[in-house]
Amino acid sequence: MKKSTPTLHAFGRLSALSLALLPLLHVSADEFSYPTLLPSQSDFGGVGLMQMPSGRMAPEGEFNFATSYNDEYQHFSASVQLFPWFETTIRYTQVQDLLYSDDPNFSGNTKYTDKGIDFKLRVFEESDWLPETSIGIRDFGGTGLFDGEFIAATKRIGPLDFTLGIGWGYIGNSGNLTSDKKDLNYNCDRDTSYGGKGGTVDYQRWFKGCAALFGGVEYQTPWEPLRLKVEYDGNDYQSDFPVVRGGIAMPQDSKFNYGMLYRFGDWGDLHLSYERGNTWTLGFSLQTNFNTLSQIKRDPKSPKYKPVAAPSLSIAQKGYPQQTEATLKSKVDNVVSSEKQSTMVAATERFENTVDWNKVAQDLQTIAGYANAKIYIDNESITVVGEQNKFRDRNEAHQRAATILANNTDVSRIKEYRLIETRYSQPITETRIDAQKFAQVATRSYLYAKTADASVIGIPQLPQGQKVTNEDRDWLNQLSFDLSPTMAQSFGGSEGFYMFSIGVTGGASYRFTDNFEFSSSIYLNLYDNYDEFLYDVPPDGTDLKRVRTLVRQYVHDNPIRVNNLQLTWMDSLTDNISYQAYAGYLEMMYGGVGTEVLYRPLNSQWAFGIDMNYVKQRDPDSMFGFFEDEHQFDPLTNRPYRVQTGTFTGHVSAYYQPSWFPNTLLRISAGQYLTEDKGVTVDFSKQFDSGVIVGAFATKTNLSSEEYGEGSFTKGFYISVPFDLMTIKSTHSRATISWMPLTRDGGQTLGRKYSLYDVMDARDPWFTRASITSESVK
Repeated sequence: MKKSTPTLHAFGRLSALSLALLPLLHVSADEFSYPTLLPSQSDFGGVGLMQMPSGRMAPEGEFNFATSYNDEYQHFSASVQLFPWFETTIRYTQVQDLLYSDDPNFSGNTKYTDKGIDFKLRVFEESDWLPETSIGIRDFGGTGLFDGEFIAATKRIGPLDFTLGIGWGYIGNSGNLTSDKKDLNYNCDRDTSYGGKGGTVDYQRWFKGCAALFGGVEYQTPWEPLRLKVEYDGNDYQSDFPVVRGGIAMPQDSKFNYGMLYRFGDWGDLHLSYERGNTWTLGFSLQTNFNTLSQIKRDPKSPKYKPVAAPSLSIAQKGYPQQTEATLKSKVDNVVSSEKQSTMVAATERFENTVDWNKVAQDLQTIAGYANAKIYIDNESITVVGEQNKFRDRNEAHQRAATILANNTDVSRIKEYRLIETRYSQPITETRIDAQKFAQVATRSYLYAKTADASVIGIPQLPQGQKVTNEDRDWLNQLSFDLSPTMAQSFGGSEGFYMFSIGVTGGASYRFTDNFEFSSSIYLNLYDNYDEFLYDVPPDGTDLKRVRTLVRQYVHDNPIRVNNLQLTWMDSLTDNISYQAYAGYLEMMYGGVGTEVLYRPLNSQWAFGIDMNYVKQRDPDSMFGFFEDEHQFDPLTNRPYRVQTGTFTGHVSAYYQPSWFPNTLLRISAGQYLTEDKGVTVDFSKQFDSGVIVGAFATKTNLSSEEYGEGSFTKGFYISVPFDLMTIKSTHSRATISWMPLTRDGGQTLGRKYSLYDVMDARDPWFTRASITSESVK
């Protein structure tokens, strides 16, 4: 028990320190006497103290981007509270005094960079008697520099948040609970070697080896922005990477770490701590909550419901004397009912012929969001065919569209409004709105009336009646242009921690018919630092075809390039099966031909698809040429390499939005990738109340870790943000930010212009799902 005595003494001192804080509390202090103590980030990212984690979870949807800096490490982390019970963190760490590699021609003076993934799972929620208890894994699937596991329990008492936990691996390297720790060569029977390729999941290490008790307390001072932290460290820093690999001393003069945190409103924290009794650490974090993000809208006001009155016909108008109307009414009604009906229809048609339907179509676009609307009218219905590109809340779009139609048609004759929503001119859904029921909704004839009460969504049918909007199909209506800023970026590479390119992409498309389109895009590179990217031929022994790692030659060496130039045919085979075929220059690095078929029933949790493509790698030295010779030679590195001169690539995919796990999407794809490796990609994403989507994907193929190279397998993370969270106008557009720890050649897919699952999104909305937190000013 030699190891337990100093540990108990240390925790005695920690308890004494906690008691010393009690006089700072008011005599009648309770949770209402102090500002709310909110969870804060640790040095590694994720909710915790400083070096040590805690059992706490942040509110669901909270996103933190943080950095911390000291003499040995600089951490960059992004943490997301995906669910109330699950936190995940991705982290890059630069080791200050060690280089990425010993080859200056490969990595220059880039610091050694480690990539890691952490997750924490809550086991028990806090109650009057139970602490909030969580179990976690640090550096899951990384190189092992910081891999460790823990169980931590945290209990709040007034303004104090107490944490006690047990750590293994990096978190428990001091081994204060392990009496048989001898020296660093044995490491308490835990393999502490560093995974040179990284990316492997070393589950055999979990909860093994040295174990240590750790703990601490966080104190919310009466001054709301200021919090104080004290922790007892479970690590002794004798197995840290700088010590073992670089021979750099990391002495620990004290087991206690002390910190303070200053909060800037609800958007940022500044951290300052004194650790190991000799090291200052400075950190800063930015935070927001993806569940509560919202934006006031300044969309055009929805029109008031003012239906057109039906044309009235009196007996006098039919040629009968006014004085006989009362006595003859019943007889006349029977005699002239047929004549009266045909006369009223004629009068209604004369009225409708006076309506400017092109103006109505324009209102449907600007007010209701139905772009390029076509309007059809028959005896009892009016049909609108258009692409909804404004309102994610389709009930809002339906209400606006039905009001516009009611205000321009005879409500006594028109029984139904049909809204056929399209995407790239393909009919996706049809919403039928009962005109009489909508009148009750629009006039608020009963409590809690809503547009959904009067509407039914189904499979789209052909529009009925006469088309009343212009038949113009001239080239101006078929031609579209767009111009957008473009940014590509990557983190943690060997040549530089942050690689990026900034440019402008101009696109144009010409639609010959509703099914046939020609499209193109040209990219103008304004600035990039890919001149530092030397990964043409890596010095790691891999011999894969360079299907992605020739990126510098495409980005930096070609300031103007044609990214896309293709013909696309898109159509439906049945009500639930759609397909597309395409040919041309499909993306920046590849051209070829391909097809995709998707089965996606209306309102179904499931969808299934298959895509098949034959592609060749484009020659970066030619605007429209392709590589003809598989074997190439790099004169700069004096090494040969191979490229892709033709291959089949494609996947069978399943999509699942489980009702039992709401607001999530699982995609699984299996097939052949660009370097002809075969495997499976799993993509899981969560959508928050605001519409922000956070996802992660991983691809494992038949390549071994040695064949793949650094990283072992392809993986990445992404955040998709609705544009209307950043603007005052509603829109379906999104901005996507993605992180891939490394760009390598295994497990790489073709970048296709269209994905049918995205095209058919309105069938069970995911990307265009209504925001729960949206606000609208009408």
